[in-house]
Amino acid sequence: GKWKDYVDLYFIFKHYFSFNEVTSRSREIFGESFNEKLFRQQLAYFDDISFAEEVEYVSTQIPKQDIKNYLIEISLTPF
Repeated sequence: GKWKDYVDLYFIFKHYFSFNEVTSRSREIFGESFNEKLFRQQLAYFDDISFAEEVEYVSTQIPKQDIKNYLIEISLTPF
């Protein structure tokens, strides 16, 4: 995955839509093809991330560890 995608998800969850709103809409769009458990696992998996593409922040840059911690927290929220 690309780090930029994780940064985008961070801001989406932090400022725009809850995890439940995103997963609900994903089920509407993708039906049975959407796997919430897999999505949760992917939110907290950072081993294969590419940092090659630079992320341009609109405001203050968020430390990578803060983004990782927040996405891990989201991934562990009860169903």
